[in-house]
Amino acid sequence: MRKLATTDALTNIANRRHIMDIGNREFTRARRYTHSLSVLMLDIDKFKFINDRWGHPVGDRVIKELANLLTITARDQDVSGRLGGEEFTVILPHTDTSGAKIIAERLRVVVAEAQGVNLDDNTIVRFTASIGIATLNVEDTSFDMLLQRADRALYKAKENGRNRVESDN
Repeated sequence: MRKLATTDALTNIANRRHIMDIGNREFTRARRYTHSLSVLMLDIDKFKFINDRWGHPVGDRVIKELANLLTITARDQDVSGRLGGEEFTVILPHTDTSGAKIIAERLRVVVAEAQGVNLDDNTIVRFTASIGIATLNVEDTSFDMLLQRADRALYKAKENGRNRVESDN
C-alpha cells in the first residue's frame, strides 16, 4: 500500500505527494543543520508536439524514458520524482549551486544524447529537457518556495532556447 501511495504509476519514481514530503523533510533538515540543498526542475522540451505528432502512448513512453534516465543518472542520495505531466524534480541534499549545475548539466547531456524512444515502425523519437536550478537561501521559508524558484529558472531555460540549464542565482 505504501508503494502505491508514494510511487507514480507510469514512471515508478516518486509521485508528487511523496516528493513534496521528502522535500519538506530535506528543507527542514537543511535549515536546522545549515546544510546546502538544491532542487532541479525538469521539463521535456516540445512535449505537446510529441503528443500531437505521435500520440499520447508515445508521449507516455517518452515520460517513462526520462524517468529512467533520471534514475540511472542521479546519485544515491538524490530523490527524483514526477510532479505531473512532463514535469519532474530532483532533490539534491547537501548540494550547493555549483554542484547542482554540474549534476544538471550531466543530466541534460544524458537526455540529449540518449537513444530516444523507438516506435514500432523503427522511427526514433528523440527529445531534450530544460532544467531549472534553485539552491536554498535565507529568504526561503518553505520547500514550496524553493521549488517555485526552480520552476522560474526552468522557464528561463525554455525562454532562452530549451535544452539548457539555468539557475535562479
